Amino acid sequence: MRRTLVLLTMITSTWAHAGFEVTKQSAGLGEDQSVTLEYSTTFNLGGKTLNEGDIIPPMTLSTSTLDKVKTQGSGKVRIYNVLVSVDTPVCVEQALAFDQMAKENGADGKIEFINVSADTPFAQARFVADQKLSQEASFLSDSAKHEFGQQTGAHIEELGLLSRAVIVVGKDDRILFIQRVPELTQLPDLKAALDIANHNI
Repeated sequence: MRRTLVLLTMITSTWAHAGFEVTKQSAGLGEDQSVTLEYSTTFNLGGKTLNEGDIIPPMTLSTSTLDKVKTQGSGKVRIYNVLVSVDTPVCVEQALAFDQMAKENGADGKIEFINVSADTPFAQARFVADQKLSQEASFLSDSAKHEFGQQTGAHIEELGLLSRAVIVVGKDDRILFIQRVPELTQLPDLKAALDIANHNI
């Protein structure tokens, strides 16, 4: 636990005065993969490997009111905006950009906009209130069993958090697009994910 707190402090302070670039680079998910911080500190990923064309695994995540939401069977195109931690500045920028995208594109209900992080449901609810986010993009927590991280291969072993990514899932639960950024100070290309989603409504 102490090591995790030290690493989180390091991440937060490293990002405190940074400008965050959107990248088109992508790296794999699952064990044997890794992610860097400031291109110098390396964290290892754990869990199964997920690829485009796979069916999203059956998982259950929690809302801020502790309701359970399943990853399969919604019948809609979904965009999962995967955040490392809501307590880091880069995730604030990522979440705000995603929220704006959801407000501009989610009114007709054809695409579901979903934020996922390993923060507790209560931390996510606080974050939504503090940032005055809309209800167009939901927040789901992977804090209980780290099921999302393990089943998608986005689990950061040393931190118990999720590696930054965006995942688009089709109406038939098939993965249409994955971008897992190789460097934690980079943002995923949310526009590319939205374009894929719109082409598969």
